[in-house]
Amino acid sequence: MFPLAVIIFCTFFTNTAAASSLLHTDHFLFFQEIQDSLRTVKPGQDSLVASADTAVSFEQQKKSEKTGDLDAPVVYTCDDSMAVEMGEVRKVYLWKNVVVTYKDIELKADYVEFNMDSQTVFARGLPDSTGKIVGRPVFKQGNQQFESENLYYNFKTRKGYIKTLRTNQEGGVLHADLTKRLPNGDINLKGGKYTTCDAEHPHFYIALTKAISVPGDKIVSGPAYIVLEDVPLPIGIPFGFFPNTRTSASGILLPTYGEETSRGFYLRNGGYYIALNDHVDLRIQGDIYTKGTWGVNATTNYRKRYAFSGSFTGRFYQNIASEKDLPDYRKSNDFSIQWSHRQDPKANPTRTFGANVNFSSSSFDRNHSYNIENYLNTTKSSSISYSKIWPGSPFNLTAGINHSQNSSTKAVNLSLPNLTFNMSAIYPFRNMGNPAKDRFWKNIQLTYSSALQNNITTTDSLLFTKRMFENMQNGYRHNIPLSFNFKPINGFNITPSLNYTGYLYTSQIRKHWDPEAFSAGDTIPGAIVTDTITGLTYAHALYPALSITLNPKIYGMFAFKKGSVKAIRHVISPSASFSYVPDVRGIIPSYYRSVRNEKTGDTLVYSIYDNNLWRAPSANGRSASLSLSLRNTLEMKYKPKNDTSETLKKAKILENFDFSTSYNPYLKKFRWSDIRFNTGNSFLNGKMDARVSASFDPYQLDSLGKRINRLEVSDFWKSHRIARLKNAQLSVGLRLQSAAGKKSSQQQSGQNNPVVQDASAIPAERTDAYELDNFSSEQVDFSIPWSFRLDYSFSYSKPAFKSSIVQSLRVSGDFSLTPRWKIGMNTGYDFVSRKMTMTNINIHRDLHCWEMSINFIPFGQRKSYSFNINVKSSILRDLKYNKSRSWYDNF
Repeated sequence: MFPLAVIIFCTFFTNTAAASSLLHTDHFLFFQEIQDSLRTVKPGQDSLVASADTAVSFEQQKKSEKTGDLDAPVVYTCDDSMAVEMGEVRKVYLWKNVVVTYKDIELKADYVEFNMDSQTVFARGLPDSTGKIVGRPVFKQGNQQFESENLYYNFKTRKGYIKTLRTNQEGGVLHADLTKRLPNGDINLKGGKYTTCDAEHPHFYIALTKAISVPGDKIVSGPAYIVLEDVPLPIGIPFGFFPNTRTSASGILLPTYGEETSRGFYLRNGGYYIALNDHVDLRIQGDIYTKGTWGVNATTNYRKRYAFSGSFTGRFYQNIASEKDLPDYRKSNDFSIQWSHRQDPKANPTRTFGANVNFSSSSFDRNHSYNIENYLNTTKSSSISYSKIWPGSPFNLTAGINHSQNSSTKAVNLSLPNLTFNMSAIYPFRNMGNPAKDRFWKNIQLTYSSALQNNITTTDSLLFTKRMFENMQNGYRHNIPLSFNFKPINGFNITPSLNYTGYLYTSQIRKHWDPEAFSAGDTIPGAIVTDTITGLTYAHALYPALSITLNPKIYGMFAFKKGSVKAIRHVISPSASFSYVPDVRGIIPSYYRSVRNEKTGDTLVYSIYDNNLWRAPSANGRSASLSLSLRNTLEMKYKPKNDTSETLKKAKILENFDFSTSYNPYLKKFRWSDIRFNTGNSFLNGKMDARVSASFDPYQLDSLGKRINRLEVSDFWKSHRIARLKNAQLSVGLRLQSAAGKKSSQQQSGQNNPVVQDASAIPAERTDAYELDNFSSEQVDFSIPWSFRLDYSFSYSKPAFKSSIVQSLRVSGDFSLTPRWKIGMNTGYDFVSRKMTMTNINIHRDLHCWEMSINFIPFGQRKSYSFNINVKSSILRDLKYNKSRSWYDNF
């Protein structure tokens, strides 16, 4: 009955021009769309062939447990044709883009045979018109996927036999001549190759005579050796172990070795990597030299999704150069702390916390960094901040710790902690009276601000000692202004206010004349002595103030009837701001004292809080200030060349041409402040930038070079100047880049870089400061054919009769000789010393799965070189060769 039913059904099916049909047996239900001609089965076999251009599908029905058949449907699809054999051996043959799906198993190939009795499948590729094999089998189950030349697989036992295997294994690629796949997913292979090269024919690999691969865990092999460009190297191991997991795993970090003349033989960056969990890791490394230098560093990365992420690195080195009792012997303790913490913006909209810490001893970069920016930069700064807002209220709170240091002067400034609590403006009288009527008192606003500060100024040698707190300054202040703003005309503001200010001090001073004391540099006795009185005191003041501001704008337009330039607009923005505080000494306590200098007969008026963060809360009498500024800008409208549209474009001819000064009418002398000048503009569509700034002193100098209370303009007809140039600065920057580089930069700017990178995936030599300028493949963009940057700076200073000039030129750039060769350079010239500044040259070669870099500093104190060739992938990062000469050998 069964063969008859099939024959009747298929006869009907093949004689029908319909686009779809149905074939039903006790075991299968077929429904599949066929697009091309029909393949025939072997001659002499009892076969049944489905016609071309039909729709056939297969689904296996569930059977009882006694039959032992599959427990889920097997679905087949193909683009070409299908043939069904229903003899002693029941088989299905499929051609072209065949896809077989069973549960989580997916098999793709250009040719597939399925045995319905044994429930096995055979797959292979087919030759195209050129004879090249295409459509090779691709087997996928869950996260596992591999490609092969041909494949046998049993759906029931879940065993497979594979020829010429290729599969990705968590960053690496595994090849094998013969492979058996076990029911648990393990892979036994013979004639294997493990590599991180993704080429079809890898450029290098570790030849594995036999091995077992446990997907998602490890690869264990027997005897293995390295093959480079098909040349076996005499480097072998009796067995091998390769981690093969998606998660981080703890392990030993192998050190690098070498020699320096001054510090001896060394082992660097040896240590241990600890994968604490999916959110935190720890990397502990150390360096040791035969002449006594040693160091240790620890790095941790942490991340909590949708909450925060960051990294922390601490380093300590005891640096010893040369031998004891020799003149060039040096010993120093160097440390560095770096911490970066970022909060996800979506974590908490009302509370934020962030940190960016870069703190080190003054000699750390000098002794342990080859990075040019770190070596030339003498200043560092850090900040840790916390902020809190209360929705629906005007209050906000911020707290922070700040740090700045100068490695050349060894000065360190710390602010820890700083706390501010503020209230934004509120209008207490706005809801009073008739809402429809506008009254001046409805615009009266009240604000509040308070700050707690603790400042320390010291040197890096006194850090973390008791002496660092000797010069600590701290205090608290708060301010409550009540004000309203009145605008008679546009650009004219009048703001009267009533201000209450209070300060909390920890000390105060008293000055008196001591006939037996000596002033600095004076051999005659008698001097004013300052005594410091410690203890908390509170000082406050309530005073009215008036502020008047005028900010008009004057426009000038020059139109042109001919040419591409259609109009030029000149905008003049003068500004005048006057503030006045009356004398309130009779209303509030006085915080000023006076002392007489018996030598000169002068009386010195001082504030008892001059030694604190903030001076007295009120002025000694009335005070006023007039600030004046003038800003000029030039813009033009033009019609671009070769533009058929009538749209005009704007361009700035001069971004700014500014002057500013101030005047205090109640000072006894030097009422005018310095006149400041600033101008600048961008050229060549932003490729070039030029800035000029200067400061002019309006007062004259005497024959000894001291300022006198006489304006330069008073002797204009004699000196022909209204002010004396004190200092000036000029900076010019030029940045050029190929058009291809611009597109690459724009694309990269739109991508989100990972916030935290797994420290175990970063080669040790790239996380350590010993590397020359970090010129690694992560920083080399081969899509940019060339780039060039030039920076020129000029500084002139003449506070009195003696002048000084600082002038330097910095040039950097890179270009690609070929798509895989990149050469970069960074150099400069000091015009004052007439010497080249620190120069380094970098050469990089992309070798597909390998990389080569040559970095050298050709002259100067940092003269050194480094040659590296290594595997790119972090999995086999220890496959490398390094040759270098340390700059320590120059001393």
